[in-house]
Amino acid sequence: MAKAYLKYRIKAQKRHGVHSPFVYDLSEEVIHKSGAINSDAIEGLRKDLTRDSSRIKIKDHGAGSRINRESERSISEIAKVSASPKKIGQLLQRLASYLHLENILELGTNLGLTTAYLASSYHSKVWSLEGDPTLASLAVKNLQKVGLKGEIIVGRFEDTLDLTLDQIEKVELAYLDGNHQKKPTIEYFEKILPFTNTESVIAIGDIHWSQDMEEAWEEIKEHSAVSLTIDLFDIGLVFFRTDRAEKEHFTIRL
Repeated sequence: MAKAYLKYRIKAQKRHGVHSPFVYDLSEEVIHKSGAINSDAIEGLRKDLTRDSSRIKIKDHGAGSRINRESERSISEIAKVSASPKKIGQLLQRLASYLHLENILELGTNLGLTTAYLASSYHSKVWSLEGDPTLASLAVKNLQKVGLKGEIIVGRFEDTLDLTLDQIEKVELAYLDGNHQKKPTIEYFEKILPFTNTESVIAIGDIHWSQDMEEAWEEIKEHSAVSLTIDLFDIGLVFFRTDRAEKEHFTIRL
C-alpha cells in the first residue's frame, strides 16, 4: 500500500492542472469540497459505534468463495477498520447530489455508515447488499437511529445481485465495496453495466488495496463501455459519458 500510495502521489494532478471542463467542475464541486448532509448525525453514530465493545460473529463469505468463514469481532473494531471512512461517504453523497443520481446500489453495507450518507443525497433511493445477516440487522437499526431509510438485502452477492438489479432496472450510482479481489470485482462491474446509462457512475473502493485490485482497476479502465475514469487512490470513479472524443483517465490528489 505504501508503494502504491507513493506512485499515486507522484502521478496525481492537482485540480488546477485538470484541463477537462467536466472533471475540473467535478473536482471543484465534489472532490475538493467538504461536508455532507446529515454529517453530524452520521458521524455521531460512527463515534458511538467506535465505543461499542460488543462482540458479534460475522460470516465472511470470502471473495466469491463458497466457503463461509466465521469470526468474532467487536463492533468498535468493525467501525474503525472495516467501515468506509467519513471522507468516502461524504464524497459519494456529494457526487450523487451534484450529478442528480437517484437510484443507488451499494455492495457491502457493513454497519450502514456509507449507506446513511448515500441515503441522504439528492432524492436518492438506496439498495444495499450485505452478506452477513448480523451486520445487515445492525445497519437497519443504525439507519433508523439517524432517521434514514435504505433497502438492506441480505445474502451472498452471487445470490442477490441479479435479483436486485432486476428490481432496480436502472442504476445511476453503484458503489462496489464488498469484495476486494479482481475476479469478483470485474464480475460485479459487468453485471451492473447493462443497467447503467451514459449518466451513471460506478465507484470502486480500495482500488490500490492489492496487486489484484490494481489489475481489476486497469482492466475496468480499458473496458469498451468506459469513457472516463478518476483515480482518487482510496476509490476509483468510472463514467460512461458519450461526450468524450476518446478515453480519458485522471489521477487526482484527494
